[in-house]
Parts: sequence; C-alpha cells; structure tokens
Amino acid sequence: MLPSEEAFAAACSSLGIENKDGVVVYDGKGIFSAARVWWMFRVFGHESVWVLDGGLPKWRASGYEVESSAYAILKSNAAIEAAEKVYQGQPLFKKNVL
Repeated sequence: MLPSEEAFAAACSSLGIENKDGVVVYDGKGIFSAARVWWMFRVFGHESVWVLDGGLPKWRASGYEVESSAYAILKSNAAIEAAEKVYQGQPLFKKNVL
C-alpha cells in the first residue's frame, strides 16, 4: 500500500529531500525493505534513486566509512507527482542497484 501523494511529499519535505536530489536507499538486512522504498520514490516521480546492493551490512563489510553524527535537516518543499506508469518490471530495478 502506498501513502497518499501529500503524505509522501510531507515525509520527503521533513527529511529535506527534493525531487532534484539523488537518494540512495538501504536497509540493515541486505536488500529487504530498500526495494520497496525505491519503488515508492519511483511511483511518485523521483528518478534519481538507487538501492545500495547488499545494504548496510555489505557496505560495512567492504570497509567503507559510516557516519554516525546527525546533521541539521533543512526542510524542503517537495512537490511529488505520481508516475503514470507505476510498474516497469525488473529491468528498471536492476539498472538502479549500485
């Protein structure tokens, strides 16, 4: 189930995410829930979104740095529009895995 366009836009705005921003989604299990988040961004017209292959566990195991301090979030005014063609299948997902 998807949130309404208004709810998704409000959530993005509260996180400081605008349509022009690139977003990398990941989770703590590998690729468990990140794909759903990727799909929601795509449904609402956000084109610059990727899934981190292997999620946070693979990132850490590869020796990459992880930032643990918090930054101030500047709220944005995200304008979200649902994409007409919601389902484009596996090829679209595969090309968006980093």
